[in-house]
Amino acid sequence: MKTSIKLAVAVLFASLLSGCAGQKQLMSGDDFFCAAAGALFGGAAMGVVADGGGEAAIGGAVVGAALGMILCSNEEEVMAAPMVEEVAACSTTPPPGALLDANGCAFDTDGDGVVDGVDLCQGTPSGVTVDRVGCPLDTDRDGVADYQDLCPKTPLGTIVDTDGCPLEGQKLLSLTGVNFATNSAVLTTSAESILEQAVELLKATHDIIEVRVEGHTDSRGAETYNQALSQRRAESVVAYLVSRGVNGSSLVPVGMGESTPVASNDTEEGRAANRRVDFYVNQ
Repeated sequence: MKTSIKLAVAVLFASLLSGCAGQKQLMSGDDFFCAAAGALFGGAAMGVVADGGGEAAIGGAVVGAALGMILCSNEEEVMAAPMVEEVAACSTTPPPGALLDANGCAFDTDGDGVVDGVDLCQGTPSGVTVDRVGCPLDTDRDGVADYQDLCPKTPLGTIVDTDGCPLEGQKLLSLTGVNFATNSAVLTTSAESILEQAVELLKATHDIIEVRVEGHTDSRGAETYNQALSQRRAESVVAYLVSRGVNGSSLVPVGMGESTPVASNDTEEGRAANRRVDFYVNQ
């Protein structure tokens, strides 16, 4: 066989061998031509050096094909980096106005759930329930937070002390329509329903403050009679409140008779307003 034919066969064989010897055992078109060119160059060079020797040309073709594959390879065998799950830097998106740390997350110094910069009451004790601006709840709106308020159901507008309890002499409640049977101290059903307004209020404070329960009448009838009747009615009110769970030792019944009207006794409307039960802080 002529040297040229041997060289051609060697080139083809060396190119295919180079393509199949790789890790992926797959040769692209560019890799094949690159190996073929290397084989031709190597075969020709060795043929000249060896003065036309066929065996030398074949060996040169094999070496040239291998070098061509190495030098021209366009595949980078780089190990893929492991996938890392991206973790959000902040658990929640900071609201406008929030003070942020180096990671762009909002501070919440007192841990009340309202971030610094929005929190108007920083330094709230741990565990205290707050509103949307970070201030402790004040359910009865007396200026003393619920967690400090010893009298948490004070009527709106009542002047209180630092513990949230009404000051001595403060009126807690005034109820009209607390009716009794004629010339009697027996409460009507409608009167009991009205007195329920006082039950929860007094239960919330009966271990802290003493309350004076005042019974009032209109001016019809003799003054001495009205005085005695108002006392019995005040005692009847206290008895009902105690039956509903209010501590009786915190209630002081006082009959006021017709002495302190709040309206004119010349009209039916005025007399109805005067027939009332008032609740005052006694001490």
